[in-house]
Order: sequence, then structure tokens, then C-alpha cells
Amino acid sequence: MKKYYRDNTSWVELQRFLPAEYRWQDDYGPAEEFRPWRNSTLHVERFANPDATHKVILLHGVGTNSRLLNLIAGAPLARAGFEVVAADMPFYGMTDNRETRISWDDWVEIGAELVRSEIDKDGKPVVLYGLSAGGMLAYNIAAATRKVSGIMGMCFIDGGSPLARRRMSDRPNMDEISFKMLPLLPAALIGRIRVPMKHLVKMKALVNDGQALKILLRDKCSAGASVSLEFVNSMIQHQPAIAFEDFDLCPIILLQPGEDRWTPFSVTEPFWERVSAPKQMVTLGKASHYPIEQPGLDQMSDAMVNFIRSI
Repeated sequence: MKKYYRDNTSWVELQRFLPAEYRWQDDYGPAEEFRPWRNSTLHVERFANPDATHKVILLHGVGTNSRLLNLIAGAPLARAGFEVVAADMPFYGMTDNRETRISWDDWVEIGAELVRSEIDKDGKPVVLYGLSAGGMLAYNIAAATRKVSGIMGMCFIDGGSPLARRRMSDRPNMDEISFKMLPLLPAALIGRIRVPMKHLVKMKALVNDGQALKILLRDKCSAGASVSLEFVNSMIQHQPAIAFEDFDLCPIILLQPGEDRWTPFSVTEPFWERVSAPKQMVTLGKASHYPIEQPGLDQMSDAMVNFIRSI
């Protein structure tokens, strides 16, 4: 059954915490599309522009969804003249997930297929933007396809790095023990067990405004979503198609929120020090992990536009 964002009020409520110029008026918004995937129906949003020079694919992490990304990144990029595509991955947004087993590898393959299909349509260069865990998802997809022209990320979390995991955790010792236990459990068991992601990670640091945080935490399509333990385990165990040291396929820009209480730069640092690609970092002033504040939002928009136009 197809589900639309008109049936979700969280993203509408959240807009009152955004600067006025980032709030959507009347019926403004992306077209909603649906793509078959196994026994499920993937929900995809699109700001179409046949005259665009580039396409940007937005990738959410474990606390947001396509609509939340379009509010802060997709709509500004569309107004700047780019075509924007954003997918809801299984467990999140309006994607109808009927699969019994979902892994991080599935997320990578879904994103890779989206990249390939968009390039096959018209050959336009594709740039990826990933927020939170979406940053590493963007890297994994770029490594898997070797077709991406640029990567923009809010952070790049190397799930296999104990240092990165400890730096982003509220309870590093307990979490490390839990992560080490997951691979020892039967895959069929952890594939069936679903747990709210907010009980597994530092979701309370998703956004710094307490009222905005309450809206997102109760939204089962974003920060309140439940995932399988198998999915969590696969995030940690995933091996990218290209090692960080060998990746030089496209430039990377890190859009680091200046007041990120979940993944400060020290979390990205283990990846950043190793990756070989041309790279640059922009700090977003006063911005949360999910940035809703100025001047960070405008700084992010300007940096993304300049980065894409430079490709």
C-alpha cells in the first residue's frame, strides 16, 4: 500500500523551528514516486528539473527521512537549479517495508541502483548528500558504483572503528560490549528482533532544540523508527568496496555542524585522516546534528551549491 507524506504531520510541525525562508508554502514540495524493491515499495521524492546540469541524491541516516532532508537541503538545491532525488530507506519514511530481513548492505544496494538508474536516464553527473549515517552510506554507494561525481556529507562515521563508536556514544563501554555480542547471536534471531533506534544510539542529540526533538522522537518515520538488530550489526560489519586510503574517485566535502552534540568532527576524524580523495570541510555556525539553525543552514546551502558547480 502506497503511503504519502500528507499522512505524516511531524515534518509539518517541525517547520516552525526553521527560518522563515526554509518553510514551505501552500502545496510546494517534491513529487512522490514509488519503486518496487523485492516485496516492498520504496518511496522516493523528486524535485524534477530537465534543464539541470547535475542531479543530487539525498541519503538520510537513522534519525531522519527523505522529507526532513528535503526541508533543509533538497528544496534549497532545487531552487538553485539542480534536480534533487531523495529516497526513504527501509524502516524509515513512507517506504512500505515487507521484508523480514534488512541489512546495511541492502541500503547500499538500493542507493547504488538509484544512482545507476538516474545516470542511465540522461547521463547527467550525480552528486550524493548524506546526513548523519547517510554520509557513510554515500561513501559506500560511491565506492560500490564508481559512478558518483561528488560526495557531500554531514559526517562520516566509520562503524568499524571502535574509536569512532566511543566518541559518538553516551555509554561507550556498554555499547562496545553490545556491539561485540551481536555477531555471536544467530542471524535469524537478530533479524526478527526490532528495537527503537532511539534506544540504541544517542538520538537525544539529533537536534539541540528540545521542542523540535520531542516532535522527531515520537515520529515513527524518523527518530522514533524501529530497526532490526541485524541491521545494526551489518552497519558495524560492512566493508566498503574501496578502502578509504584507496578512494580517489571524486571530491568530498564535509559539512560539519558547529554545535553537533552527537557527531562532532572527532567522530569523522578516523575516516577523514585515511580517505585519499580531494577533500574540504565547512563548519556550519550554531548548527545541530540535524541542522535547523542559522547561519548554519545558509552556509550549508552555499557550500553545497559551490561544490556541485565546481564539478
